[in-house]
Amino acid sequence: MRYLCLLALLLIPVVTVAQDKPDGPPRKWTYGSFGVAMRPDLTIYQGGARNAAGEVAITVDDRLLTWNGVELKTLDDFCRHLYATKPGEEVEVTFERANKDTQEKQTLSAKIKLGNPRTQFANLYAHKDKRRRTFDWNTSEAASAATSLRTRATQELTDGKLLQQWDAVVAAHERELDLWDCYESTSACELLLKDPLASDAFVRAATAPFCLKDFAPWAATSAVASALMDRKREKWTAPEDLFPKAAETKPDAARQLGGSMDIALGLIDATKDLRQAANWPGLNADVRAFNFAWQGQPGHDKCVAITHAMRQAGIETAPVLARLSFALQKIEMMAAGYWSQREAGAQMPIFPDINTDEFVQGEVLCYRCEYGVVAIGGKGRNVWTGGPNAPAVILDLGGDDEYVDCAVSHQGRPVQVVIDLGGNDRYRSTTKWGVAAGVLGTAIIDDRDGDDIYECAQWGIGAAFGGVGLILDAKGHDRYLGGTYGIGCAAWGVGGVIDLEGNDLYDGRYHCIGVGEAGGVGFVLDRAGDDVYRCTGLVPSSYGTAGEWSGWGIGCGFGWRGLAAGGTGLVVDIAGNDIYSAGEFGLGCGYFLGVGMVRDMDGDDIYHSSRYGLAAAAHCAVGLFMDDSGNDTYEGKTAASMGGVWDIVTGYFCDGGGNDIYRCDGLGLGACSQNGFGIFWEAGGDDVYRTGGNCIGYGGGAEYGGGRLARNFGLFFDCGGKDSYPEGKRANGTKFWEGEYGLFADD
Repeated sequence: MRYLCLLALLLIPVVTVAQDKPDGPPRKWTYGSFGVAMRPDLTIYQGGARNAAGEVAITVDDRLLTWNGVELKTLDDFCRHLYATKPGEEVEVTFERANKDTQEKQTLSAKIKLGNPRTQFANLYAHKDKRRRTFDWNTSEAASAATSLRTRATQELTDGKLLQQWDAVVAAHERELDLWDCYESTSACELLLKDPLASDAFVRAATAPFCLKDFAPWAATSAVASALMDRKREKWTAPEDLFPKAAETKPDAARQLGGSMDIALGLIDATKDLRQAANWPGLNADVRAFNFAWQGQPGHDKCVAITHAMRQAGIETAPVLARLSFALQKIEMMAAGYWSQREAGAQMPIFPDINTDEFVQGEVLCYRCEYGVVAIGGKGRNVWTGGPNAPAVILDLGGDDEYVDCAVSHQGRPVQVVIDLGGNDRYRSTTKWGVAAGVLGTAIIDDRDGDDIYECAQWGIGAAFGGVGLILDAKGHDRYLGGTYGIGCAAWGVGGVIDLEGNDLYDGRYHCIGVGEAGGVGFVLDRAGDDVYRCTGLVPSSYGTAGEWSGWGIGCGFGWRGLAAGGTGLVVDIAGNDIYSAGEFGLGCGYFLGVGMVRDMDGDDIYHSSRYGLAAAAHCAVGLFMDDSGNDTYEGKTAASMGGVWDIVTGYFCDGGGNDIYRCDGLGLGACSQNGFGIFWEAGGDDVYRTGGNCIGYGGGAEYGGGRLARNFGLFFDCGGKDSYPEGKRANGTKFWEGEYGLFADD
């Protein structure tokens, strides 16, 4: 991570809308940007303010004294003057600077021209007018549900006479949301930053379709992903006459079956409209060469171009998700029926132009439709190979099969489907995109049985970029081995893995395991088994921490700061004793308008996180974590974990009960700095807490943006049991507020 790049983005507030409440903190951005962060004594410790010529006139270690002739005494003084300005205005500021050699202090003055980030980061707002929302979390039942969290926290705020201070933080969040409002920003992120007490109800509502006993995989995926992309779930049923039954022995049987297959594949083609556009070939090549780069890094200009193109394309995946179940059933029925007819002795048409040696070793029967070849493999072992001549549909009836570079959409093959009915199979990719990768298209793997292995180095294993990439694995002990950007990862689309049974391994290195990139929903749903989740070990710590790694995975919503808002990343595990290990920024973590979420419903689980993990968030984002039951062990290394958050954020950590063990090195267990809400809720059990500093109900400093006329809230609730705390005044049966504003409450 480039610190200078992030610092430049961090320190720029601005813009052009009238204040909603002139007597209180503004709710929208109305003012210019000064571009610094200051300590309470008004000494600058990050950034620098520029004059009209663009030169840095005030810099680190300078201390502000006056603003247009008026003395500044506090950060609040600075904010009040700043909020009275407009972008482009010049203000005269005096400041104190120490001579580097003699340390003698001198008073200087400078005229500072206030900036406008809407101009500086114009790419963020491109095509916002094309954004469509047919579902809004702000008006959902989750937004107003009377949960225990809402009831208890509201009572504590009322008793502590802190409702006005709470609203001041909300106002700071609303200003930031107004500033960064863009094409990709989601109503879920808006709701949770404006009303953090909706967090509990949101987690339960957003994950509910995945948790039902009468679970239907594709319907649940449609419900969850559509809502998280601000779309109503589309309900669609095709009339049976779309798929006429072909006569088994007529010469035109294959033509009829091919026509029916065209209809089925057309129902799940995510990019029909895009492929008709003039820019399709160029966009396809650009996306396939995509590598994310921060502003200021080589290649960022290509990220900007692709972002503009994807917004312009406006790919809609909700219709695809609504039709998946129906279409896949038809594909399986028609392909299996074609094989059965041949086994029954029917004279099936021959396609001499199909060279099966190009894509399969083993017994196979093929026919052709508009979308490409449909191939049916026998019950023995087959080795399938992808590429430009690969089938659009593979139905394999059994055997321990191998799939190489299969189930990846590309130009000319916008839909690829693999249905495997049995066997211990291996799916692997030798290229950047592969193994159920929907690249400007749709790619599906539906594996019904066996202990399977899925491998892809980059952008695969249920990944999408402008489309849909999904894996459904029904049975077996499976291994999902990803490198970067995979195992349920998506940008401008939906990427996911659904595993119904078995003790499974999800092993990624970076941006893996339920990651929502810009405009995307990435998820992993595991319904049963003792599973292992790991995303770490490739990229060294962004903070230079020895022995630690960056992760950005396991339920992470990641935004491209200053260019595109983050999506939603989630991991839902229904049952089993599971182990989770995440590098920095992981395990229910949000970054720049992203929402990261993890929910584990049952089992005695073990969680290891690094900096920013376990309901953590940074820079206008949301991190959510919920463990419904079990005796669990939690470890948060370095800082910011278990409801520990930083800079315009909401973090909500909830453990539903059990005798749990917590170790947190710092800024955690209900803690926040730089204007936000860090909330920790323990519903019961005999728990053990071992912590470093700034933990267990802590409100930290607020200096970014001059403090924004707001503070922080770190709320810690333990609602039962005989608990063990570090030495100090935190103890069973006590409650108190301290600092600005930390709450400790043990019932």
